[in-house]
Amino acid sequence: MGSAETRLKSLAVSMGADVVGITTGDRLADGPPSADPRYLLPSANSVISFAVPLDLEIAQDFICKKSWRPHCENRKAIAQTLYAIGDALTEKLLSEGYEVVNVDINNNYRPEEGADDVTEMTAFHPDFSHRYAALAAGVGRLGWSGNILTQEHGALVELGSVLTSATLTPDMPIPDEEHPCDRCKMCSLVCPVEMIHPQASLQVKVAGVTETISSKRPNTCCWIGCTGYEGLAKSTTWSNWSPYRLGHQLPEEKQEIDALCISLQKIDPQMQAIDNNFSNYRQAVHDPDWFYYTVCGFCRSVCSPRREERLANRKLIINSGTAALKLDGNHEVAGENAVEVLTPFGLQVVIPGTKFSGERSPTRKWPGQFPLDREVIEYLRRHVHSAEPKTRTAD
Repeated sequence: MGSAETRLKSLAVSMGADVVGITTGDRLADGPPSADPRYLLPSANSVISFAVPLDLEIAQDFICKKSWRPHCENRKAIAQTLYAIGDALTEKLLSEGYEVVNVDINNNYRPEEGADDVTEMTAFHPDFSHRYAALAAGVGRLGWSGNILTQEHGALVELGSVLTSATLTPDMPIPDEEHPCDRCKMCSLVCPVEMIHPQASLQVKVAGVTETISSKRPNTCCWIGCTGYEGLAKSTTWSNWSPYRLGHQLPEEKQEIDALCISLQKIDPQMQAIDNNFSNYRQAVHDPDWFYYTVCGFCRSVCSPRREERLANRKLIINSGTAALKLDGNHEVAGENAVEVLTPFGLQVVIPGTKFSGERSPTRKWPGQFPLDREVIEYLRRHVHSAEPKTRTAD
């Protein structure tokens, strides 16, 4: 039969997990607050951490802007797999009389003083950190970016965690001499909003392991870039997959960038919708009509296990061009005739030079479209009769 630990790990692997490890609540006690599993499960004695790799070929096509949607769809499929693994482990442990929590994959944050909802948050501390659990359980180590790096897949993995009252034998963290991050700093060079500082660092201690990682800009900076409110690098020659532009540089001061992020969220159609994915992430992930909108994550996608691959990935990103929004909701590489049009959402949008029908059609909602994209497209159709082509130049 084998040990309980072996059976649980085998179950996770049989359902798609590539790496599985175990740690304990006691070992996580020296970590930051979000490393504490007892916040969600007061009786938590153990944590099962597991990683599922994303499709490498699809990710490569994503970062070089060969294709956009397949990576979004791959992330959604992996999220469903992570929930399924967690559910299977939960069912097994419950049947043996233990208390269990299958931690949400994403978008669950601890309350912040003065913030009525997620649109007013600026810290975004998770209920429980999958990354800290993965570090403590020997699944991976924190890279310069702060992402978990596994030895086989680099940072190109998604994580899940199951908390339980069962007392399980923990695994050891990956030792320093086998650390998968060699401080190449490629992650800091492919973030369009320059979230990851290339030199300044800070230390994080978890499970007796001290990690030295980048000292980052405020978390709201990452929110602005990965949500897609701004996707253009300072060079203006490349972007992530976002077609949106602020029209100015991001503020340097935390208070100003926090205020900017809040103001953008307050008029973002997704964030103002009652059924947005922050109200129930599991439900969104399993909704066949919900689109797993992904425009960045370049800091993760660049990070392959081998340095020569990382260098090649960086070249793919910085030579990929910039993104534009098509009127069917797809994103494409912006051509020379692309133009920027001001929207009612505090952003400019890059679109192909085109003619609009001017029809005052009702707002449409169909599978595979992001709420902000949808509203911007409807605005363009109703209020912009034409967008005269012009050559886009760096300014």
